[in-house]
Amino acid sequence: MAGRWVGDRAGELLDDLGADKVTLSDVGGASSYLVMGSCRAGNDPDTSVLDITCKVHGIENLYVVDGSFMPSSGVGPPTLTILANSFRVADHLLQHFQGASIE
Repeated sequence: MAGRWVGDRAGELLDDLGADKVTLSDVGGASSYLVMGSCRAGNDPDTSVLDITCKVHGIENLYVVDGSFMPSSGVGPPTLTILANSFRVADHLLQHFQGASIE
């Protein structure tokens, strides 16, 4: 399935980056609905979970790039919006961490 394929690729990437141990696990089956809206984005940590770059307020280097940043999907499936947002966040991370050493 797609989730396993993505997990396998992520595991390969982590191995390439020097991870000592990578463990993959399946978390249930496929959902019959689109989950979103549990991590509201905003400027105020008292009324939102994420900032405008989808970083969790008060936790360094934890970003959320699934559908939970959106309160609802409007009329259609949010897949392309989630994908576009993940690219937006990835661009932010590249700019933010460019030149930083990872140790």
